[in-house]
Amino acid sequence: MNLTIDIGNTRIKAAVFNGSRLISSCAVTTLKQLSGFIKKYPAINTAIVSSTTNYPAGFKALFGKKIKLIELSEKTPLPFSNEYKTPKTLGKDRIAAVTGAWHICPNNNIIVVNAGTCITYDFIDKKGVYHGGAISPGLAMRFKALHTFTGRLPLIKRNTTFAQLTGKTTEESILTGVQQGMAEEIQGFIQAYSKKYSGLQVIITGGSHQWLVTRLSGKIISEPFLTLKGLNVLLPFHLKGEKQKHNKKA
Repeated sequence: MNLTIDIGNTRIKAAVFNGSRLISSCAVTTLKQLSGFIKKYPAINTAIVSSTTNYPAGFKALFGKKIKLIELSEKTPLPFSNEYKTPKTLGKDRIAAVTGAWHICPNNNIIVVNAGTCITYDFIDKKGVYHGGAISPGLAMRFKALHTFTGRLPLIKRNTTFAQLTGKTTEESILTGVQQGMAEEIQGFIQAYSKKYSGLQVIITGGSHQWLVTRLSGKIISEPFLTLKGLNVLLPFHLKGEKQKHNKKA
């Protein structure tokens, strides 16, 4: 069994795979919770991790000697060409999500929208060339920015059932400004890419993917486990690269 782990800015996501089949998943906030999840599956022998931040203290100790831990890096072999100019600064979750998207929809022009703490846009063309994308603030960050950088605007939580275009109170005005504004931003990126690249496939993932799908038009694939599935796809590429290095040394 394989274990894939995505350490994000807010949560730690993990999934267990038997080959290509996803067996179970979790989203936790502490290493104790992650450890409890891992212990449920003693057949795990390989784990791969991507992280947008430094590993939490004690993270590597969770695996001991039984589980081989692989860390996704800019040196990990990919099933496509990477033309990003600064691969060392490219978020590992971004490259894992693109891998998952390319596995789901090979030989297509694809825009991946990952709506989490930040919103990331990643484009890979139908020839299998990853070009890069864009980064903007996520939903919670937008609400917090309005409260932090103003004198009187309150900090409010998202309300994805609110769909009015015109807010009639300060709270409603913030809700429509942040939520509808975010949806319009994403729709604008999709339209811009669609004009430039024919047959564009849109794949959306991340914590806000469910309600965003209801706000966006066009054909959209919603895949909550895209990054975790991409990590699982990358495992054999990494192991193959390790084997080739070993053979060269021998």
